[in-house]
Amino acid sequence: MATASIMSLDEFQGFLSDTLGIVETALTPNTYFLNDLGIDSLKLVDLMLQFELKLGMRVPSEVAWEIQTVDDAYKYYIKQSQSGLIGVE
Repeated sequence: MATASIMSLDEFQGFLSDTLGIVETALTPNTYFLNDLGIDSLKLVDLMLQFELKLGMRVPSEVAWEIQTVDDAYKYYIKQSQSGLIGVE
């Protein structure tokens, strides 16, 4: 299967909004998942699972704890997309 096109930041924020159940306007690049949004660790684990299920991207646990902001998550997504490590079955 070919790699899907890379989402823009706006599209990625929409993905996060749908996954977390948070209004998209609250998800700026500098928004912290834990401190700003009050997302607990269980919800973050669910988010990482959704990265795998919906984006085809595995997030190792040691990397998951480094993803603290919306921008961190988007940069990781972009890096994996450009590496060809997502969307491949």
